[in-house]
Amino acid sequence: MKLIVCCDYGLDDALATADLLAHAAEDGYSVDIVAVGGNVPPAVALENAKKLVENCASKPACIVDTTDMVQPFCFLKDIHGSDGMGNLFKFVRCSVPVVPFRTWLGGLKEEYVLLSLGPMTVVPDILKKGNCTRFVFMGGNIAETPNYRGYEFNHALNRSAFSAAVRRAHVAVTMDTCRHPLFNIQEEEIAGDGLLRKIARRIREQTFVSGEKGCYVWDDIAVKYLRHPDWFETYEAADKDGNALTVARYTYGKKFTDILEA
Repeated sequence: MKLIVCCDYGLDDALATADLLAHAAEDGYSVDIVAVGGNVPPAVALENAKKLVENCASKPACIVDTTDMVQPFCFLKDIHGSDGMGNLFKFVRCSVPVVPFRTWLGGLKEEYVLLSLGPMTVVPDILKKGNCTRFVFMGGNIAETPNYRGYEFNHALNRSAFSAAVRRAHVAVTMDTCRHPLFNIQEEEIAGDGLLRKIARRIREQTFVSGEKGCYVWDDIAVKYLRHPDWFETYEAADKDGNALTVARYTYGKKFTDILEA
């Protein structure tokens, strides 16, 4: 099965992607990475995707280049480091095919699972193609205090695309899902040399730079839902724009540091 993951590389996107790729073979997925603007400009997201995958033992089928599309973005250097991905990885020649978005989209005809971890700018276009059998995203908020312009960040950057996308059957991993006390790693020591631990450690370190209260891994919680839906229950709720969301709630009861590599 093809798994399409849209990421605006950011550190939490890096953790989520490394987690997906580490388990893709056992989960039966061939992964296409769509690098989009959001935490960083689209061109930076593309370069960060290339750097990241060269540090992963398993590789995606391709990386999709969206830089010729107009997209909203910020450059959140306090949160994600001066290069947008924690300054963890050096530039290396990318061994994975890089395909322009329109070319890739034109060839999308089969069944796929879609995981969106950034603003939804390109998601409605993707959902019009092929046959999406499962749609999971990190974005939106119900009761949690918004973190950007009165909304959750991914929602805020493209509200119209968000509203269009969520008309499809989905599961939303919202701020309400991610700000679970068991997912706060700010007071946790993360030992070990594995890639997931290395990225999680840098996410934690950056919260002391940015002054955030708590450290949540956001996008990787959507990966945990995708891979382990039995760890969650879902409920129906409407956000402040009236979007009807099917929201995941964590019920497994283990700390994030205990499930990091699960």
